[in-house]
Amino acid sequence: MTKKSKIGFSILAVGSVALLSLAGTTTNYFEIAKNIEIYANVYKELNTYYVDDIDPAKLMKIGIDAMTESCDPFTNYISEADIETYRISSTGKYGGVGFRTENHNGGDVVIIETYDGSPAEKANLKTGDVLVKVDGKAVKGKNDEQLSDILQGSPGSKVTMTLRRAGTNKEEVIEITREEVKIPNVPYSGMLNETIGYITLTTFTEDAGENVAKALRDLKAKNNLKGLVFDLRQNGGGLLTEAVNVVNAFEPKDIDVVSMRSKVKEWDKTFKTLNSEIDAELPVVVLVNHGSASASEIVSGSLQDLDRAVV
Repeated sequence: MTKKSKIGFSILAVGSVALLSLAGTTTNYFEIAKNIEIYANVYKELNTYYVDDIDPAKLMKIGIDAMTESCDPFTNYISEADIETYRISSTGKYGGVGFRTENHNGGDVVIIETYDGSPAEKANLKTGDVLVKVDGKAVKGKNDEQLSDILQGSPGSKVTMTLRRAGTNKEEVIEITREEVKIPNVPYSGMLNETIGYITLTTFTEDAGENVAKALRDLKAKNNLKGLVFDLRQNGGGLLTEAVNVVNAFEPKDIDVVSMRSKVKEWDKTFKTLNSEIDAELPVVVLVNHGSASASEIVSGSLQDLDRAVV
């Protein structure tokens, strides 16, 4: 026998023992166990005998990502390394400097917003400033994920940034101490004219429903409010419970908002509004675009189905 056939025979022998031990289990579990073993053995063979060096963790991540992507675009695996990103998406809090950027002019990283009370605002960073370097490393052309990796860190740690100030070509080096930053989910609310209000919600993080309700309550108290534009453009979603709470600002208690159906029947659930509404009669227009997803679709779809808003 050749070396390869011996290896193959060993794999088959081990597999046969494992399969025999599963005799009597259901067909589904039998197939799962068999295929997990095949997957593990292929993984080991590649790690041991592939001609080039490979990163076992990266190889496993690729396999898992391919597995989840074959189900649908919304089934994802969150690794330990990615858990901080998940925490930010659910709480809106992270350790960093507190600004948003966009790539302009062939990859220049331009600051487009600083968050109120953030280290960036305290350091007098302005909209239009170009981020040139972070800790001595050029950032031109880097995407949001790459920038987050180098800008985020433990509160209290320091980061050095080289900036090209808006309106000039002069570079300035600034050292900033990271803090816990809270991303506002309702960054703006106000009046478009004497009677039409406007609220923008950027993400469904913790307290999104409460913040929308507060903004609506303030607009009603301080103005002759006759209608509202509710802006969900570029809102990629977030917490399902907060989507229900946002609808609750416009609908009374005990209204069905969304139902969840699962393969496990015990997980089936209908989410209802829990509190009294802020205003159930005010005319509402909801703005959405290609970037409005997940919880944004639940809110806009629910308000439309309930004849509560025009989308």
